[in-house]
Amino acid sequence: MSAGIWVEQAFNFIIFAILARILGVEAFGLLAMVAAFVLFSEFLVRETISDILLTRDALSPERLNSVFWLLALLGGVLTIALYLGAGLVSKFYNEPIAGELLIGLSPTVLMISLTAVPVAILRREMKFRVLAIRAALGAAVGGVVGIGMALTGYGVWSLVGQRLAMTATNIVMAWGAVSWRPAFHASRDHMRRILHFSHRILGLRAAELAAVQSPAVIIGAMLGPVQAGYYAIAWRVIETASFLMITPLRTVAQPAFGAAARDGDQAADLLIDVMRLTGFLAFPAFAGLAVLSEPALVLLFGQKWAPAAPVLSLMSVFGMYLCAEKVQQTFCLAAGQVGRLAILSWVEVALAAAAIVVLAPYDLPAVTAGFVAVFLLIWPLKFANLGHIAKLPGPALMKQHLAPFLLSAGMALAVFGIARQLDGMSQVLRLLIGTATGIVVYCLLAALFLRDRLRLLIAMVLRKEETGPEIDPQEVSG
Repeated sequence: MSAGIWVEQAFNFIIFAILARILGVEAFGLLAMVAAFVLFSEFLVRETISDILLTRDALSPERLNSVFWLLALLGGVLTIALYLGAGLVSKFYNEPIAGELLIGLSPTVLMISLTAVPVAILRREMKFRVLAIRAALGAAVGGVVGIGMALTGYGVWSLVGQRLAMTATNIVMAWGAVSWRPAFHASRDHMRRILHFSHRILGLRAAELAAVQSPAVIIGAMLGPVQAGYYAIAWRVIETASFLMITPLRTVAQPAFGAAARDGDQAADLLIDVMRLTGFLAFPAFAGLAVLSEPALVLLFGQKWAPAAPVLSLMSVFGMYLCAEKVQQTFCLAAGQVGRLAILSWVEVALAAAAIVVLAPYDLPAVTAGFVAVFLLIWPLKFANLGHIAKLPGPALMKQHLAPFLLSAGMALAVFGIARQLDGMSQVLRLLIGTATGIVVYCLLAALFLRDRLRLLIAMVLRKEETGPEIDPQEVSG
């Protein structure tokens, strides 16, 4: 799964960098402003209602049919809503092309809703090789279409063509890999259970996407497409980095948590292991990115994107939060307990939106800092909720991330000192030397202070049956 996702994101990032050089800031800003509505709708049908198929409950044809038709209905309604709302979006942004772009992107919502069940079947059966090939092939086909359209003068519409081609490829691959086909026979009892589960997870997914897409909408409306473009490029880097690190682990962990619960094993032990690995791998990566944001942006996208460096540095802190929070969310989903998490997520959205509006008269870095601060302030409440579900102390779960955070901060200081000494040198050298320094420093610190996590990582990579002694809740609390 890791290999497939890394290949997919490598394709996506290379294509994104090429298109960013061809199209410029304003095109990406326009698409970010419009795509917020489409991505919000896609998220509601991607891994929402279909996640009930990954819980401990047994599958049946009636349950599969019920999930499929509910998703098809939801996808159709959302697609129509986007089409009808295109005019309002144009007026909201005062950009006539915004409505046209929204109409062009809207079919992806229905397309994704029709693919969610076969993807969930593949995940439940842990057929990750198929999912990996599907993701990589979709990215490659979409990239060819997008770059081809950009080179022939389609401008911002090349980004629309890329998205449509990628989604269509994913549909073909997913349905070709499963034998199940939908039928019209659905159970009323299953419908009732699915609706009971789905209204909570839909609320959670809506909050999750609103949290990362609402800034683009508000920034675009209050500061214009150029500032929205700078925010979009910084978020894209964070999104890609977090996707590379956490998505393979999250994708495998959710059905694994469910399988552990079905088999009567201690899913909490697996949660502790996954949390330890997440902080160990993600925190130093984002700490290094925070320090080396300017050379990274200039090297990847060109000098015109350098003003986004302060935003990327601040968003790197959000990247740490995002990776760790995804693990928490995955465990709650597998346990079928997402009600409190959804409420906390909507509190984050409301407070973050208010912070953005209040700080918008200042500048984009101030807006970003306020946005990130809100999520960090709410985070302890999410740990408390996770502890309640896992029957472990919330503060003890928070401590799992303390050591990697402190070591990552120490590594970042070392990289910052080296980077200061390299002022005046080329951005490529600054990035290479800074990255090498960060890797060496963190590996040395990990060898001294986090040997248990190194052993855990090696054990999981080598697929050993035993990854270490079982975790006692009392030991964790100590």
